[in-house]
Amino acid sequence: MNADNRIMVRISTAKKEAFMDKVKQEGKNASEVLLELIDSYLGVSGRYDELEERLQTLRKELTEELREEFKAEIALLKEKLLGESVA
Repeated sequence: MNADNRIMVRISTAKKEAFMDKVKQEGKNASEVLLELIDSYLGVSGRYDELEERLQTLRKELTEELREEFKAEIALLKEKLLGESVA
């Protein structure tokens, strides 16, 4: 990460530990939560979250689609190889 992209925030050790504990309990990381807070503060979180969700859905769909295409392609290649080995 480039140092120009960093923001330093001073908080008490107790507050930092409580924040990190809660972040961990939620299965997130500190950067993710802080970016969500910043987006919310800027009023862009709803749209950003919606787009991010859609992107993740499309990635999953594409991955599954490609997986199925590869399975079909592998089956055809196996069939072809078995046919050639018999002949």
